[in-house]
Amino acid sequence: MSTILEAIGDYLVAQGYGTLGTNIFLGKMPNKPDVCIGIYENEGGVPDFTMGTVLLDNPAIQIIVRAGIEDYPTARDTAQSIRLLLAQVANTTLSGITVLRIAPVGSILPMGDDTNDRPHVSANFRCIIQS
Repeated sequence: MSTILEAIGDYLVAQGYGTLGTNIFLGKMPNKPDVCIGIYENEGGVPDFTMGTVLLDNPAIQIIVRAGIEDYPTARDTAQSIRLLLAQVANTTLSGITVLRIAPVGSILPMGDDTNDRPHVSANFRCIIQS
């Protein structure tokens, strides 16, 4: 079975944002290519238990978009597009995972430029996954 990280990666690929391992990366963001998306797991909420079994899991995801040198508008627009796309995910199955909700947390967050003057922008999400 896939993880929520893999499921979101697969979903972004299916929606035309790129290719895993080429410009969409799970848990990392390599130095190249300049323009890419990194999907990371963050500390989520406490799972909901029933009779000692996880009924609902509440992971958190962070998506970081990096654009070309001094191209903040592209990084921001891509992050906002992904934010709006994932906010629509509800009561569906992604890569074998029952996703009840992917909810944005806050707004788009500028993270500044890296040492190569490439802007980074993030969007954060809380997920509700049915076990």
